[in-house]
Amino acid sequence: MTTDGNNYNGIHINLLLAGRPCLVVGGGKVAWRKIQLLLDAGAQVSVVSPEVSPEVAELIEKSLITHDVRPFEAHDVEGATLVYAATNSRGVNRKVLENCREKNILCCCVDGNWAQSDFTTPAIARHNQLTLSVSSGGNDCRQSKLVKNSLERHLKMMDAANLVVVGTDHNHLTVEEREPYHLTGHRFERAGFMIMQLWGIHEFMILNTCNRVEVIAVVSDETVENGILRHVMGFPSLKEDKYYLKSGRAAYEHLCLVTAGMLSQTPGENHVTAQMKEALESAKQRRWAGNMIQEWVSSALHVSKDLKNQVAPLLHSYEIEDLVLKYLEAKGQDLASATIMVLGTGTIGKGLVKDRLSKAEKIIWCYHVNKPETPKSREGKVELCTFNDMKNRITEADIIVSAADAPGHILHMAHAPFFNQERPVMAIDLGMPRNIDPELDDLSSDVTIVDLDGLKYWYRRELADMNDILARCRAIVAEHQHLYEKIAKSYRIGEEPASS
Repeated sequence: MTTDGNNYNGIHINLLLAGRPCLVVGGGKVAWRKIQLLLDAGAQVSVVSPEVSPEVAELIEKSLITHDVRPFEAHDVEGATLVYAATNSRGVNRKVLENCREKNILCCCVDGNWAQSDFTTPAIARHNQLTLSVSSGGNDCRQSKLVKNSLERHLKMMDAANLVVVGTDHNHLTVEEREPYHLTGHRFERAGFMIMQLWGIHEFMILNTCNRVEVIAVVSDETVENGILRHVMGFPSLKEDKYYLKSGRAAYEHLCLVTAGMLSQTPGENHVTAQMKEALESAKQRRWAGNMIQEWVSSALHVSKDLKNQVAPLLHSYEIEDLVLKYLEAKGQDLASATIMVLGTGTIGKGLVKDRLSKAEKIIWCYHVNKPETPKSREGKVELCTFNDMKNRITEADIIVSAADAPGHILHMAHAPFFNQERPVMAIDLGMPRNIDPELDDLSSDVTIVDLDGLKYWYRRELADMNDILARCRAIVAEHQHLYEKIAKSYRIGEEPASS
């Protein structure tokens, strides 16, 4: 070990001292703490000191250590694996260190001589088979203890790590009811910051889509029971049937069903799989999640493939973009002669412009900051427009589809004067929070606004019996419960992971 001012260079190691002779020179409270560490390691401890504290005397009486009642002598260090110089005399401690150097024996001085010592002792916390050590290299022992005490509380919550999901979705709340709970912009970061401060939350991620908002976390048993995540999500004012809190096997089943798209507004859709992966990567980048959450999500992705393979034939499976087209066709909209305004350049916006709206006569593609590239196959039929200029193009639109990632209304009552009052307009709002002010629906009988709930209720009437499909899905997940057990068991202290 070398020290240079406040710089500390050293290797942190775990010495295996069981049955090995170790010496403590000194008999006060500091010496007693070092003796305890050595006894915990199973060492054979000898003490040299003219006097000892009551705590050290008790260990002597119990024959846990041996004691020579006299001052230190040079030969005392012979045969020792390591030595603590823990007297109240800096000179004596220095002498102990020098004698150890002559014999090539590791020595630690507990006073100002520590910088010339061979090692320092970190602040240590133990829980079951885990040992936590925190060291400042001797520069700030108080800070080391504060950090150790803080982490020790977390260590005691690691006996079991349970999967838990807390959230709400389109099956529990309407669009209007759900809107205040979605986490976008600063609310997303704020929620993540708050969860990071909670004891018992080992790792977590936030899944925020147009249909759901939920926290997927690995937590201690106590955290599952105290309901703190429900408060962070702002759910205390909701009735119990308006949100869900699932843990253990139920949480795993939910994660598999969500990842497979079976709980989506359009069951079987694939966007949520990509959204799940993006949410995981976002959490990992923010240091919210690591290997624990990664294992759960990877397992859910594996099961979701089996779900889709077995259940897909039972579904009229559409992506949300396809559902928009189906709805427009069902409502008699002639896309070949229509001018369609698309708000947003994200996954759904790009999907509409590049693939789904090939029949449209003209597309007005509106963006906020990032100007999109016009597909070469659509050159001449796609015109770009900023959100600021949108008001000047509204009068041309027969259909408006909004799928922007925005914290509020993009199309609102201030745009009302720019609508052509003699031209019917159908607006489909896929945003969450909603992108289009619902009050525009009352502007005239020729303006129709459909939000996600409107699409859902229309689509549900065309579906097969979802209760039967979900029952089949849950049976498939149950067949994969060994995957859940394998991961859950690996986080129980003292247990080996189950073989696959």
